[in-house]
Amino acid sequence: MNANADLERGHNIGTTGRQFRLFSSALFVIFGLGMTLLLAVMAVPLAMRAVVFFPMWAGILCLLQAQTGVCVFLSAKGACTVEGGTATIEDPTLRQAIEKRAARVHLLALAAAAGVTLILMLASLFIPWQSFFVAP
Repeated sequence: MNANADLERGHNIGTTGRQFRLFSSALFVIFGLGMTLLLAVMAVPLAMRAVVFFPMWAGILCLLQAQTGVCVFLSAKGACTVEGGTATIEDPTLRQAIEKRAARVHLLALAAAAGVTLILMLASLFIPWQSFFVAP
C-alpha cells in the first residue's frame, strides 16, 4: 500500500488514506440510515430527526475525500501524508491549489448532506415505519 500523497496530481493523501476514508464513509452512512430508521420508529419530532445530518455529512465528506484524494483537515494545515506521518507542503502554489480543492470538497459535502438529510426526513414522515414493526 502506498501511504505517500501524489502531490503532482493534486492529492494530499495516499492510497491507504483513501481506503480508510472509503471504509469510514460506509460506516457513517450506515449509522445515519439506522439512526433515521430508529428515530422514525420511535416517532421522534421532525426537528430532532435533523440530527441525522451529522453522520451523513461525515460519511459524504469521507466519500468525497476518498474520491478526490484531498483531505480537508490536512489541507487546512497545509500538509500531506508521507510514509510514517505527515509533512508540510512547501510549494505555496501547490498548497493553495489543494486548499481550493478541499474547500470545494467541503462545500459539496455540506450541500449533499443537507439534501440527503432532507430526503431522509421526508421519507421518515411519509413511510408508515411503525406498521412494519407492529404485529397485526
